[in-house]
Amino acid sequence: MKTETIFNKILSSELCRIDGKEIDLCESIIDLCEAIENEAETDWNLGECDEFSLDSFIVGAYWALSEWHAGQWSKEYPALCALGSIYTPNMSQGVEPETSEQTAYDLINEYFEAQIERNKK
Repeated sequence: MKTETIFNKILSSELCRIDGKEIDLCESIIDLCEAIENEAETDWNLGECDEFSLDSFIVGAYWALSEWHAGQWSKEYPALCALGSIYTPNMSQGVEPETSEQTAYDLINEYFEAQIERNKK
């Protein structure tokens, strides 16, 4: 299952692990969304024993990228669009506090903050 492989790559990356490998999170999100769209069935509970499950990651990533993108020419925007192809927030106003959605959202924010610091050097 390609979705599982990509999601496990995200879970084992610097996003979730101090010693995790560097990852291009936006590219990985786009790959993940494409895999979800192309597979006949998706196990939305993938990762539920880790920091967050696949479904919580999608929600947290959507809301984080909605805040981090800098317009249609930013590298975050295509990832947000890919997420929007599989997740529609409807009347939702963000992640549910104190849930794994919040955990994913917070880790993604920390990832982008670390990218900013890395680029300053």
